[in-house]
Amino acid sequence: MVELEAAIVGAGPAGLAAALYLKRAGISFVLLDKMGPGGKLNNIHEIANMPGFLPISGLKLANELYASVKEAGVDFSYGEVVRISRGGRGFIVETDVETYSVYGVVVATGFVYEAVVKGEKELRGQGISYCATCDGPIYRGKETLVYGEGNRAEEEADYLSGICPKVYFVSKSRSLSLKKPNVVPVLDSEIVAFEKRDGLVVAHIKGPEGEREIGASACFPLYGERSALTFLSGLEVKEERGYLLVDERMKTSVDGLFAAGDIVKKGLRQVVTALSDGAVAATSLASYVRGKRKNG
Repeated sequence: MVELEAAIVGAGPAGLAAALYLKRAGISFVLLDKMGPGGKLNNIHEIANMPGFLPISGLKLANELYASVKEAGVDFSYGEVVRISRGGRGFIVETDVETYSVYGVVVATGFVYEAVVKGEKELRGQGISYCATCDGPIYRGKETLVYGEGNRAEEEADYLSGICPKVYFVSKSRSLSLKKPNVVPVLDSEIVAFEKRDGLVVAHIKGPEGEREIGASACFPLYGERSALTFLSGLEVKEERGYLLVDERMKTSVDGLFAAGDIVKKGLRQVVTALSDGAVAATSLASYVRGKRKNG
């Protein structure tokens, strides 16, 4: 078992920012991710709202962020976290490669998107996106489609309705609280396939009135969205619909456990907010670790 002062789980923007701040604070830690640094940035076609950058691919931005923390002396470790439990110095972080004993943890795993519709995976970056505020401006003035239900999906549709003349809202649900004249509800319906045709993403839909097709410049399918929190099942951490609840210091309901980025319940999920979350979480964790040092 490796003894360190902290662990960061997830190496997306929030995790990378946390790593930079912990390094500068002189905290010993491990930065873990089962994939490469950058998280879901690596799958985003273009980011055009990152201050300080001209429009840039997600992959390139991920490389830039990782280069900056690597330059500061941060090491990255591959490993899938399978469980975090109480024990050791405070927490035992078990991965499929190594086990760590640490005072505190920053969880920055974000959300993952699994392709659940036929053709969805093949069209990622070609009209299929998972973030309206990230990619929506690319389709300004064009018709778009959101596939999902609940607050998250309605927020995406609401944002798109401000820049797109028509937004189709396809949902398995039978109700839609969002009322906008250019948001067209297609309820009690399921998308069974996506295909690219004549420059549009065509959604094949089954509903109460039979089958139909809707073509849009971009489609935002959200039913495959899921949190990666099973490794916290042994801790009584408060969450809501898969999002961790935190205070202004990014502290969860469990002492010594902090969270940052898309895994946190908040109003805006963007690279800039993830970076901010990571900085705040790391600063809070650094203070927590210093207290542990002082107390022996």
